[in-house]
Amino acid sequence: MHIAGVVVQVHPKHLAAAQGELEVLAGVEVHAISPAGRCVVTIEGDHRHVVADMMSRVNALPGVLSACMVYEQSESEFINVEVSQ
Repeated sequence: MHIAGVVVQVHPKHLAAAQGELEVLAGVEVHAISPAGRCVVTIEGDHRHVVADMMSRVNALPGVLSACMVYEQSESEFINVEVSQ
């Protein structure tokens, strides 16, 4: 699982439309929005390239001025293996 914290800057007059677009993207969750156009979102995906691709999609949305990753975490699934002696 890969998780990225992203600050998305949207032109204020496009804020409502951009919020709607962000909310329907798979793996994207909107956490906060300021009237000035800053949106705090997380992007989750199974692989790093999925998150990178989604960041590109977010950056290409109408009215989006920038999308900057401010946090990234990668978690591996651990397999529980019993060792016998």
